Amino acid sequence: MERRTALKIVALGALAPAELAAARPSGLPETAWTPENYRLRFFTKQEFEVLDNLMEMIIPADQHSPGARAAQVSLFADWMVATGDDGTKEHWRKGLQLMRDEAAGGSLEQALAKSAAGEGNPRNDLERFFVRLKKMTVDGYYTSAIGIHRDLRYQGNTYLPAFPGCAARLDEKL
Repeated sequence: MERRTALKIVALGALAPAELAAARPSGLPETAWTPENYRLRFFTKQEFEVLDNLMEMIIPADQHSPGARAAQVSLFADWMVATGDDGTKEHWRKGLQLMRDEAAGGSLEQALAKSAAGEGNPRNDLERFFVRLKKMTVDGYYTSAIGIHRDLRYQGNTYLPAFPGCAARLDEKL
């Protein structure tokens, strides 16, 4: 490739984002959705309420950081399931129904505890659903601003002259 051709490619690549933004029809939002304007795409209001409560029980708010509800993890789950395949949708619908059925004999907390009991080696649909529910909760929470910045205290692309975590652990062992 000639140097002149490479420079043209680089220059066009730099201009492309501005050209694409100018070509976008007016009135369209910058992002696909925000929590303020989000409408449920898959779960019913009743399913969503159960899901939101379950997720908050998995990652509750504490003194360190807000929980799954504040991070709006249930909206993340709705988006992910709505864009999933039919098998995924069926699994979530049946799983939430199993949780509601289990909770009918006691409480949602008891149903969650029962489903979590077999997490390491799930043997029934309720336990298998819990594994998926927990994974979705953790994925949604730790990809949210609250999970990343408030819980993990990620500072972004900053330079650290030393890594205090390693030094503290090394000092403890000595």
